Amino acid sequence: MSLSLLWQRICAVSGNEFLVIPTQRITYNQLRDSITHLVSLFDQHGVKAGDRVLISTSNEAAAATSFLAALLDGLIPVMLAPDTPEFRARSIAESTSSAMYITDEHRKDESWLIGDKAVLVGETQSSQRDSRRVFSFFRKNKDTSYLGFELPKEHRLPYLPTNMDELAYILFTSGTTSDPVGVTITRQNMFANLETISRLFAYTPRSRIFNDIILSHGDGLVQGLLLAPYNSCALIRSDGFTVPTIESWLNRVRQERGTHVITVPTIWSLIDRFSQHDDYFDAPECTHLVSVSARLAPDLWSQLERRFSKAIYNQYGLTETTASALYAGPHPEMGDKDSVGRPVDCEARLRPVNPEDPEVGELELKGTNVFAGYWNNSERTKKTLSNDGWMRTGDLARQLPSGSYEVLGRTKTVIMTGGFLIRPDEIDEAMMRHESVVESATVALPDDAFDEIPATAVVLSTPLPEVELADHARQHLEALKVPKRIVTVEHIPRGDVGKPQVNSVREMILKALSSQTLKATAQTETTARIIEIAAKTFRTLPSELTPQSTQETVRGWDSFSHVVFVMSLEDAFDIKVPVAKAAAVRSIAEVTAFIEGQVACAPVS
Repeated sequence: MSLSLLWQRICAVSGNEFLVIPTQRITYNQLRDSITHLVSLFDQHGVKAGDRVLISTSNEAAAATSFLAALLDGLIPVMLAPDTPEFRARSIAESTSSAMYITDEHRKDESWLIGDKAVLVGETQSSQRDSRRVFSFFRKNKDTSYLGFELPKEHRLPYLPTNMDELAYILFTSGTTSDPVGVTITRQNMFANLETISRLFAYTPRSRIFNDIILSHGDGLVQGLLLAPYNSCALIRSDGFTVPTIESWLNRVRQERGTHVITVPTIWSLIDRFSQHDDYFDAPECTHLVSVSARLAPDLWSQLERRFSKAIYNQYGLTETTASALYAGPHPEMGDKDSVGRPVDCEARLRPVNPEDPEVGELELKGTNVFAGYWNNSERTKKTLSNDGWMRTGDLARQLPSGSYEVLGRTKTVIMTGGFLIRPDEIDEAMMRHESVVESATVALPDDAFDEIPATAVVLSTPLPEVELADHARQHLEALKVPKRIVTVEHIPRGDVGKPQVNSVREMILKALSSQTLKATAQTETTARIIEIAAKTFRTLPSELTPQSTQETVRGWDSFSHVVFVMSLEDAFDIKVPVAKAAAVRSIAEVTAFIEGQVACAPVS
């Protein structure tokens, strides 16, 4: 495989759909035309082979097309989440010496955008149109206005460099401002993993990939944006998963004739808990339900297969393995169900960590899909990659008699929440930016839905409510990284070298949380009790909530906090909220009406 062949596959199916999002349908014909003009835009900005192009925009069509254009032209795209905070974007831009930025127009005054390097993405006309009319219009006129910025009239073919050892792209994982962690992926890494995934999961030009993981995540990028053109097939996205919109999100699979459904274990868990029906994946073309990025719990795996009458596949990998390395599921090359699987087209071994338990070791991987190293960080690269190419994963594992691997825990302090990796020191650095925060230590707490969640202990010079600390965190962190709980402590226990004692900090946080209660007094009115619970769950002030407050108007009301809210209500009122009702409620008024009805019908003891 080569960039030249990838370009041929893009051009070979010009009338087919490339990207399907709720308001737009982009064909391969449009993609091809946009790329030929985008590479001319690179020329106008003086960007040349090997230069970095930083992409951070909420316009997914623009992000996807710009990434592919840079890749095919021999540039090195750097994809960031649209909500990347300004200081982190600036740090990454400086670290990569980016020659060009493609970002949203509302960020035009931010400090990391230098001179004429920025291309600003504005609102597109097509976002206001019916998607079917947009599709017809685009096919007829080869319109490229979906990008949200003006392209030059000039156009040329992309350069399509042939050196497979050169960098294809850089993905930045969680890291501090001063030490952003960039994973460098070569063209050889990229194509090796795409070939393995395509073969194992039987992708063809007729496939339609339903993958809504953010494009700045390895599995969103590789198993969506790159996998689709590699197989000349369609990528379907749906504006992100939320519990209140779960039914429309799942219904899109059948509406858009999805063949492969790819998401992380946390989303599969929420689907099982809150979805109302069992037939979302019944269509004959829907052949693969895939869990990626993290271990899928055995009980959830079995429950999903029973409920949806479909085989479930699990992939294990890291950003450093391009996407996946170990595979489990009903395929002769894959490993056992309830494990993280067997390595395919790569090697795995265990590095001993305890002589008294030789069966358990740190999982190490080696293969053409394993990354080349960290961007401008030779010290970290040496700690992760051995001289003969073995990569330390940081996961403790054992090998089963069948050859499959079972992951037992993590050797590192990173937090794996819903398949996304978070470094605690990034959260601590953000918290320390508050003038009243003297110390900060973040640890992982176990969670049934998200596997782990970040929780932070802080020492304050001035007493502050959790809501204010949470607001501060939201200003400096992507939404996913905002700690789910923040507790104030008198001191943070540390070891001899000054590092927080993780287990002790975790115990302090759990003790503080156990002393709190979400139950109000019996004399409190139902609405007031619900508002009090909502305020603590969503980390806002009770005075800012009313019965008319909805998910759209309450800043902290996201998919995770929605689940916590429902569970807290069940505990406080000693009731059971049906799955359908839990998924459907969107306002405090709706919650109040339901609970008052339940309480009124409850038998008198």
